[in-house]
Amino acid sequence: MDAMQHFNRISAVICLLLSCAPRAYAQDNRHGETMGAAVAKTKLAGVYQHGHSGLQDPAKALAGFHRAASQGDVEAQYNLAKMYEDQDSVLFDYSKAHSWYRLAATNGHRGAQSRLGLLFEFGKGVAQSRVQAHMWYSIAFSNGNKAAAFWRDSLAGDLEPYEILTAQILVQECLSSRYRNCGG
Repeated sequence: MDAMQHFNRISAVICLLLSCAPRAYAQDNRHGETMGAAVAKTKLAGVYQHGHSGLQDPAKALAGFHRAASQGDVEAQYNLAKMYEDQDSVLFDYSKAHSWYRLAATNGHRGAQSRLGLLFEFGKGVAQSRVQAHMWYSIAFSNGNKAAAFWRDSLAGDLEPYEILTAQILVQECLSSRYRNCGG
């Protein structure tokens, strides 16, 4: 493929992605961009991450996810965390994965909530806390992540009754505060 064909293919993908961004998203006044633009950036970063149409470029994916995540795009926050959690990646950093998962989780992303549970359960990038793990699994399940119930219930077999009660109290505090008070 010559340079012009490659450029045309990239242009077509960008146009497609930008046209898919819903125009009805509210204006994000903090950054002067529409949420639709952040969604389009996330989708384009995903194209670079997975190499659709021969466009794989991890550096561009990372930059795109960072831009969109910084603008509040929850899916970009989650995808960025996954990139940092990937042990085969040069970006591998559990601490950064934890930070981005936490941001996405407190923005309601149930996949990020479940992943936080795993990080807490096994002490990856954060101090190990089975109570926090149980709490995040429970929150993810309450938001519709059915797999989180399996992890929560498996973990519960290793917890003392007071630890489960503590986790349940933390769930209530977290949910009632709309994710502002979700433990350490």
